[in-house]
Amino acid sequence: MTTETQTEPRGLIVVHKPQGITSRRALDIVESRLDVGALGHCGSLDPLATGVLVLVVGKARKIQDLVVKSEKVYDMTVMLGGTSETDDAEGEIVMTDPAPEPVTREAIEAQLPQFRGEISQIPPIYSAVKQDGKRLHKEARKGNVVEPRPRSVVVHDLQVTRFEWPEVDIHLRCGSGTYARSIARDLGAALGTGGYMSRLVRERVGELDLSQATAPDEVEFEHIVGIESALTAFRRLNVPLDQRHLLVRGQTLRTPPGFPTDDEQPCFAWVSGEVVSAITFINGGTHFRTKRLLV
Repeated sequence: MTTETQTEPRGLIVVHKPQGITSRRALDIVESRLDVGALGHCGSLDPLATGVLVLVVGKARKIQDLVVKSEKVYDMTVMLGGTSETDDAEGEIVMTDPAPEPVTREAIEAQLPQFRGEISQIPPIYSAVKQDGKRLHKEARKGNVVEPRPRSVVVHDLQVTRFEWPEVDIHLRCGSGTYARSIARDLGAALGTGGYMSRLVRERVGELDLSQATAPDEVEFEHIVGIESALTAFRRLNVPLDQRHLLVRGQTLRTPPGFPTDDEQPCFAWVSGEVVSAITFINGGTHFRTKRLLV
């Protein structure tokens, strides 16, 4: 491993994606404004959706997969009384016939427990999910509709925040891979009214939220934040400054007594407030060394 100091930018950009553009377009706008090389993103938003889109710069790509898997928080609106082939307002809307009687807020809330916890969810037909090596949305646009397989997702919290027939505003806090559109579709089916998502705002990804977000066409170099802000939820092992060079070289260091050494969960070595590397424990946990250098 190199002992050179970091020379390229390394960090995250929290973008507030506007409605009507793809996540790729938002990324391209930021990329054209900053001379920091190619950027990556940590979980796309559909054109209909707005809110937090996390971009990664330079060596922050090495934690991209962890940010993608972070908990997400959404504010969404479900429109009852119809369905959509895309499960949102982007697709052709088919009104339920005959028109359903308006339901009550109590009836809606009575259906929510089945959508909380670890649940089996069918992704939308028009989604980026890969099945048998093919993207579902690409196949659907060719007229070759592939029936998505159910998959396990986790919904930590699901609450009605406003109801005025036929609109239901819902607060959703969930794990990675959960489709808000599928919840809208399935809630409408459970109520017997039909339903689709008409609005979606992603308010938070991990510890990164809308208060930190900047419009794509307003992003400047100073909006790049350290990767530390995305890693506060993971285990942290503080390493003395005089041992930093050993971490960078991949040498073995002794684990502090009593430190949890379960290698199932990511752990990062911090030096003077900076994340230097992802680490792995060896020799039965008595020692550790760098697994992935982040500087």
